[in-house]
Amino acid sequence: MVEVLSKEAEQAPYSLVRIVIHRDGRIYGCEIEGAKQAVDLLKTKGILPENAALTILEISKSAPVSLRLFSIVSSSAQIVNNPQIASYRIVGNDGYICATGRPFLRHGTVNPLHVRYVDGELAFESCLEDIFYLTALTWTKPDDCSRHPITTKLNDRRLREDANEYDEDSFQFSLPDDSDSEETSSGVVDAEQEEEIVP
Repeated sequence: MVEVLSKEAEQAPYSLVRIVIHRDGRIYGCEIEGAKQAVDLLKTKGILPENAALTILEISKSAPVSLRLFSIVSSSAQIVNNPQIASYRIVGNDGYICATGRPFLRHGTVNPLHVRYVDGELAFESCLEDIFYLTALTWTKPDDCSRHPITTKLNDRRLREDANEYDEDSFQFSLPDDSDSEETSSGVVDAEQEEEIVP
């Protein structure tokens, strides 16, 4: 975080005053403490201004959402539609944004994105507005909508790339050679010896 914010502060033509963390999933106390320490360190070094404020949000992408939103049109008969895109509700520290919905023609009921306000000074409504704008960055399919903000999508892509570099062979263990008499006598039996023992 220190490295990223330092680079951003160096390149940005403005002061970094509002810093918001989008945590994909649950954030832990040690992560919150580490983020606060990073901001304090950058303030001490003069990289961030003294009035810089940190806000932390949890974005739950896969957990079932406990809230559904609908649009009800009253005429001669009531018609229930999916909500208009950008509809939202705040219930305590939990916010629900419809990043998909009308006018996009998708089958099924809209599944709002669940955002939890963990800590900070930025107004929750402003945080939700920002997340909604980030869901509109559908670079791969500009004529469609996305339920997830580009911040978490790019993070997922980066993590997948790092996972592809994982070398499973470097963690494989082999059995000792026959010439290693100490280990054989201490109870390690190679495959050939085992075949001879089993009738």
